[in-house]
Amino acid sequence: MKLFHGSYSNIAPAIKVGAFALGAADNVFDGIFASSDFDAADSHGPHVYAYEVESIADSSDLNARIDEVIAFLASEVDADAETIESLANAIADDECDDEFAEFLSPRSVSGDAGWEMQRLRGRVAAHLGFDAVEMDDEHGTSYLIVNPEITAE
Repeated sequence: MKLFHGSYSNIAPAIKVGAFALGAADNVFDGIFASSDFDAADSHGPHVYAYEVESIADSSDLNARIDEVIAFLASEVDADAETIESLANAIADDECDDEFAEFLSPRSVSGDAGWEMQRLRGRVAAHLGFDAVEMDDEHGTSYLIVNPEITAE
């Protein structure tokens, strides 16, 4: 599937995963958001980059492998088993809000737990072998590309 990412930078962004300085604006999500709609991407900056993505997870994919999601999150989040299970179900269902804020350490300066849940949804998808994951946002469906091997065309 061809996905588009809009940017104000004239250099195509790379998918970055892993450690970085707190508040680094270009790596809050350990991936990049993209859209299947060129015009939606174009609304985020004058430079639009295309990425070809093969495997995209949706909520049903994550729910079908919920035990793996729980095991992965147990290694990422410091919380009791019941909280991890609830968090896993919320992330699998794309319910990214501040309900779990006390258990998360958001990577953004704003400290937005919902953004951290989106990042974790992406990390879960990458852990399960997907290149990207669907997410609901202001454009309807967007995609977080999480495979660092995917580059702009």
